[in-house]
Amino acid sequence: MRECILGNFRRRLLGVLKTDNDLQRPTVLESLIKRHISIVHLAEQHISMDITQGIREVLLSEAFPGPVSSLHLFEKPTDQHTGLVTESVCNWYIENIIKDVSGAGILFVPIHKCFRSTRPVGGYFAESVTDLRELQAFVRIFGGYGVDRLDRMLKEHTDALLNCIDTSLRSNRDVIEAVATRLHAGDRIEREASVKQIVDLETGIGFCVQAGLALAFDQLLAEASGAILEEGAPLIHSLLDGVVKHLSDGVPEKEEIRRMRTVANTVGVNNHDSVWVRSILEEVGGASDGSWGLLPYIFATFMTSNIWSTTAFNVDTEGFSNNIHCLARCISAVIAGSEFVRLEREHQHRQSLTNGHASDRMDPELSSHMSAEASIKSTLQLFVKLSADIIQDSWSETHRHPRGGDSPQYYGHESGYFEGSSSHSQEHLYEADIGSLRSMDNKQRNVRCSGPLDYSASRSRVKSVEGSTSGSTGPSPLPRFAVSRSGPLAYK
Repeated sequence: MRECILGNFRRRLLGVLKTDNDLQRPTVLESLIKRHISIVHLAEQHISMDITQGIREVLLSEAFPGPVSSLHLFEKPTDQHTGLVTESVCNWYIENIIKDVSGAGILFVPIHKCFRSTRPVGGYFAESVTDLRELQAFVRIFGGYGVDRLDRMLKEHTDALLNCIDTSLRSNRDVIEAVATRLHAGDRIEREASVKQIVDLETGIGFCVQAGLALAFDQLLAEASGAILEEGAPLIHSLLDGVVKHLSDGVPEKEEIRRMRTVANTVGVNNHDSVWVRSILEEVGGASDGSWGLLPYIFATFMTSNIWSTTAFNVDTEGFSNNIHCLARCISAVIAGSEFVRLEREHQHRQSLTNGHASDRMDPELSSHMSAEASIKSTLQLFVKLSADIIQDSWSETHRHPRGGDSPQYYGHESGYFEGSSSHSQEHLYEADIGSLRSMDNKQRNVRCSGPLDYSASRSRVKSVEGSTSGSTGPSPLPRFAVSRSGPLAYK
């Protein structure tokens, strides 16, 4: 009787996992499982038999895909056939949300912390299965084993993308070195000629955007895990939250500290992105080539891409229409993670040469912490400076609408301009905008078009509008904003 009831429970669990269209929503799946468990408990009272332990065994066997990698050090058995439900759900998320094999137009929405799709993915739109509420239900159903499995699959996918970035760096190394030389020399013409020689630049941008999407999803998964842990075990959550703030950033990092940081990262109480990328590079031996030192330069050349002229910023989602906002996330995480790996390998090399004897007068742990932090900051600052130089060099007065005069222009769908690095220039431009708006009263307001590239199509449309609206004195046609400040990267 016991085996019959548990067998029926297992079949029911596998049956409610999928609908006629596709994956069942985690919240619906959770409610169905709870309902069936209550029915089993009701039957348990009439047969005087302990079935609760059997239910736990069934749930564990279907959710257990192997030991949690950050906690258990033993290997997974090769003949293990458990965790079928977890495998099925995790594969669905990877294939349909992260890789978007069905072409549903998956977009990451930062303001709502979820993914959206232009059409249904299976039976639901993407936001119905990726918001924090649904991911929390996923964590409650599959526990730490399910979270670790999905995190592992996300890492495998990101590792493949980082390998593509590594291949691009090595194949374009000579050209990127030439670009770096031209950037520091201020030779714009030669620099532009060298940039045009970079092979598959647009493809590299696509890889980075996909990596940024994986980072965003894993961050949401970590936040959902942290919320469930804080709800069920608040003392453990507070312990992790307190300990991680005092972990040393020394290079090389001790194994105990590394494991603690990894565990904290899975529940969202750590600097997620850089730690996550760093763990990937350390596991697979990535960032081993000297060409990784050229990351700021190849990332800066992304500002010359045509992708900026084919995207639009959506204020309702705080993101761009083609997920290009995920590019900045990938760039910062890859630079920070690769710098840590590089410094650790340099330290190991020095240790091998000195036979483990420290030669620095300064405390080794403090020195390594300062060097790692300073190296990451300087590399990121170099990238920002180079990107700003490229964008500013790409500008000319013909790339922007007139800011005043008797012929106001209107084009409501182009937005913003790249904010310069000088705070004085930003204040000056902002004051000029305010003065211009106040002087125009009820006239049509100006909208500036901007970006690192030439908006030739926009200017042609503006010229046609200018001829027909130069004498207009009606209310402004702008739907919401007179001036939109944006650019290829969002600096907060």
